[in-house]
Amino acid sequence: MSTTTFDFHHARQRERKRLVRITAGIIAAALLVIAGGVWWTAGDGRLIGMNLFKPAARPATTATIDGVSEFTYRSSPEFLTMESAQDPNGNVNYSPASMWLALAIATQGADGTTRSQMNDLLGTGSLEANDYRSLLSSINGRYNGSKSEMSAANSLWVDNRYTLSDDFKATVKDTFGADVESLPFNDAAAKRMSRWIASHTKDALKPDITLRDGDVISIINTVYADGRWKDPFDPEATTTETFHGEDGDAEVPMMQRLFDGMVWARDNDNDTWQRVSIPFDNGGALTILLPAAGHFDEIASDTQKLRWALGTCLGEEYGCAVDASAGWGVSSNPTLVNVRLPKFTIDSTFASGETIAAFEKLGVTDAFTPGTADLSKMTASSADELFIGSIIQGTRIEVNENGAKAAAFTKVDAKSGSAPAQPKYVEFTVDRPFLYALTTPDDVPLFVGAVRNL
Repeated sequence: MSTTTFDFHHARQRERKRLVRITAGIIAAALLVIAGGVWWTAGDGRLIGMNLFKPAARPATTATIDGVSEFTYRSSPEFLTMESAQDPNGNVNYSPASMWLALAIATQGADGTTRSQMNDLLGTGSLEANDYRSLLSSINGRYNGSKSEMSAANSLWVDNRYTLSDDFKATVKDTFGADVESLPFNDAAAKRMSRWIASHTKDALKPDITLRDGDVISIINTVYADGRWKDPFDPEATTTETFHGEDGDAEVPMMQRLFDGMVWARDNDNDTWQRVSIPFDNGGALTILLPAAGHFDEIASDTQKLRWALGTCLGEEYGCAVDASAGWGVSSNPTLVNVRLPKFTIDSTFASGETIAAFEKLGVTDAFTPGTADLSKMTASSADELFIGSIIQGTRIEVNENGAKAAAFTKVDAKSGSAPAQPKYVEFTVDRPFLYALTTPDDVPLFVGAVRNL
């Protein structure tokens, strides 16, 4: 993957009193990589061997899953419709889990109204240390017999002229398992941060981190996932077919596989969408939400409809029945499904100004305002006035026949039965704009995206 440089520093009006700016940058990437070849074969034994040394995974607590999921549904419409983040085809890839983890760490250093606003958005107000640990265990832990690998890591870097508060430092280390480094904030420190990110994403991401005068704290989160399909697509079955995008038709490589017992969910009242989840061998999945023609934008841009269409009965192996008011019914049942899914690649970068505006729209306002933000629990000195100065996310996803390989980092800087002879099956053909979610085995959404054109 080519090195991508992200500018994490945006000009702010200078204040006479000393300000310590928290600059939060998020770069996330999901990668479903090369078909066949050495990457998919020679490394399998190595991955299984590495996984044997991991502690067994334990599920994230319900409260944590609910917090991350609700944050996903509330924030995704803002990011999936952010035009500046769209690639040349109008497609977007967003990592709500990486954003959530970064902001959750920053929230531990907040107080007063600033903290309550962040807790309200993240759903973290009632979470305790073991809740956060359960999420890390769910992502980092061992799933027996799986070739898939997922990991999340955190680090906190502080300019050695400043001192973290004891409570904040302890929370970051003990609850979030973060590496804590105190060092001069200079070019050498920036290079160390870049190397840390590359190491924890297995070189999937190699950003060129820069530090400027006044930066005093960096919080970095990485999320990495190397998922292998439980039932890989056969490259020999991939054909060239037409994708009917918003801007016109395009000929694309279309993968194909018949899945027996796959849960097929759909709008039971108005047929505005249908959905399947393609499983990884560790229990995670890539969920494909296919809106009916003319309904893509209304789902992608609306929290309630996105939650309904993407989240109802998600992860239910045998389907489910849901009581719903008229117009909100969902039918979900296992059946024989012929999935036809295009291969695709997306690169996205979310600009800081629009990202902050999105969170302000969602109710987090104080954290971004000098003199109003209360991040006093982050450092030991009450003379330091902290505020969140910028948040940037960049992502990548590539999809094909064999599996999913994903990586993300978040950086926060502080500155001042037998089948019939002819079986009937559902034809799930993704030949028009669609949405997707890449989830962990307990349905924590790591990535959410929108594909408009190919």
